Amino acid sequence: MKSKLFYAIMMAAFISCSTESTAVVTPGDAKKSREITNFEKSIKSLSLPQNLPTEEEKRNQQSLELSDRRKDILIPSALELIKSTGTSDQEIKKITQGDRDKILTWAVKIYNEKNNKTPQKTLND
Repeated sequence: MKSKLFYAIMMAAFISCSTESTAVVTPGDAKKSREITNFEKSIKSLSLPQNLPTEEEKRNQQSLELSDRRKDILIPSALELIKSTGTSDQEIKKITQGDRDKILTWAVKIYNEKNNKTPQKTLND
């Protein structure tokens, strides 16, 4: 349950950041891997009109969890991100048993770990 709540909070943070209209490339952004960038783009795409929750999804939603349709948008880039760590398809299937929540939670964990390794620009720079 805690991982789902954490996952939902992370998604909300990414979606809220995706509404910014101007993009500024910082040195930290330039060092991001293709997999990280693709995962971020997938998360931001959830805020596009065609990917917003439908009225039916909103009615059936019992928690902050994403609908299956919206999870399917994230899965390809999440798997790409997981594989970038050297994990094989067989290992992913064995560990997650095809559970999309486990795949997405794992990808968010990797995303956070990689972002923490990327030098961040501070206000004093």
